[in-house]
Amino acid sequence: MKIFDISPNILEAPVYPGDPKPRLEALEKIESGAQYNLSRFEMCCHTGAHIDAPLHYFDDGESVGELPVSAFCGPCCVREASGPVTAQWVERSLPWNCKRLIIKCAGSGYLMDNAVYEICRFDIKLIGIDSLSVGSPENEGAVHRELLNNGIALLEGIDLSGVPAGDYFLFAAPLNIACAEAAPCRALLIEGITARESE
Repeated sequence: MKIFDISPNILEAPVYPGDPKPRLEALEKIESGAQYNLSRFEMCCHTGAHIDAPLHYFDDGESVGELPVSAFCGPCCVREASGPVTAQWVERSLPWNCKRLIIKCAGSGYLMDNAVYEICRFDIKLIGIDSLSVGSPENEGAVHRELLNNGIALLEGIDLSGVPAGDYFLFAAPLNIACAEAAPCRALLIEGITARESE
């Protein structure tokens, strides 16, 4: 069994333009005479490896705390793409029984409208991508809304640089921030586990 940690260091992860940078502040330090080390951490919910919930784009949508944890844990497929992901790529690359699709595009890819419509024809629980967003800057809203409205969870901001294409077991449960539209997660891909998908 081999485990790939696909979560970038939050303090060094790229930040979406306009979002605040994460900040770690020491409140107590042993080296300064305290009995323990104690820190405070501030970040945007969309920094680093994170899950988007429907509430991100729908005011009456489910929050991250309301999403089923089963969506983030289970067999997944990692497939490589170069440039924008099209419907033709989906037809060629998506196995018929895939429930969780992770797209490796070296941080430069995004889903085209026709790819989104094709993906929504399948029984997909989660889409992951190693870009800051599943959509292009010009079309983010439409891509997010279509996927989230079809019950597909979104895993963004992951680091797949050391992960070969293949089949894995994904663990990417978000922090239980009950009312938030997104939450960070520690995303792991495990090679060598055979698991049967439960309906």
